Formats: sequence, C-alpha cells, structure tokens
Amino acid sequence: MALVPEGRRALRLVWQQDPAAARHLPVGLCDAQQAAMNQALRTILSAHPFWIADGPLGEAPLVLGLTGPDG
Repeated sequence: MALVPEGRRALRLVWQQDPAAARHLPVGLCDAQQAAMNQALRTILSAHPFWIADGPLGEAPLVLGLTGPDG
C-alpha cells in the first residue's frame, strides 16, 4: 500500500498486488484483481470517517480528508 500526493490537500491510496505474483497472471485477470482491490479499499475507507472523492469504479481511492465537505 502506498500514499501518493495528489495536489496539496489529497492523497491517493494505492494498494498494489505483489509484482512477483502479478507477473504470473494474465493481464486481464491482473487488471480485474487490481480493480477489485481498489474497490474494496474504497469501501473500507468509506465505512470510516474518510471523505473519498468520487471516481471511476475500480480506480484507487482519492482521500480528501477525515470528514465530508460539510464537517
């Protein structure tokens, strides 16, 4: 898992497969697993007090802060 700065006020949380394991998978399966991991991480963060930016399904979540825009 890695935090990638996205501007001054946001972080993209990237959860990547083990590169050694990913090399042994077909590309389509590897992409599908990556999208599923990103969606799971988005769901986990959304269940806690994190403000997550809307984005395409399966994209690594963009964390904007601990609360939503109203709080």
